[in-house]
Amino acid sequence: MKNTTILKLLAEVRIFEGFGPGDLDDFLTQTVGSTYEAGSMIFTEGQSGRQMHIILSGKVEVFRKSAGRSVSLVKLGPGESFGEMSLVLDANSGRTASIRAIESTATLRIDYESLVRIPRVSAQLYRNISRTLATRLKISTDLVVFQVQHGGDVSPSATLTKPRPKAVTKIVKD
Repeated sequence: MKNTTILKLLAEVRIFEGFGPGDLDDFLTQTVGSTYEAGSMIFTEGQSGRQMHIILSGKVEVFRKSAGRSVSLVKLGPGESFGEMSLVLDANSGRTASIRAIESTATLRIDYESLVRIPRVSAQLYRNISRTLATRLKISTDLVVFQVQHGGDVSPSATLTKPRPKAVTKIVKD
């Protein structure tokens, strides 16, 4: 993929909101292109790592293990990013989820050490990562609250597009 094409894609990526053309150029100089075949593991839950990826083409699945099963959290495509938490958390924290390419996928990868070389750009990137993580935390909190309100037997994600039931008020006559 040509740099001009990559820069156009990055300009549309939410995590680069507020970046100018020079900022994106600086960011691009610190990245490494990576490709993954369908079915390839990009990283696994618990693995150490301090890199974030931006998907240029293809699709990945984010999943976690629970009770010996893989639980799919989300599928991501071009213009979306993953691994942001590894840039924020302590280096020994380990990945919080696994990422698998579900089709041939190309990414731009940037690591923690490379961001130090572009402080102005990294400051804006960290602000945007904070917004992204805060949004994810809000969604997670809403899902937990919804599940508690409606019993643990219903998958929160299975009910996201359905209206919430109205509260039933019982009238008691004396």
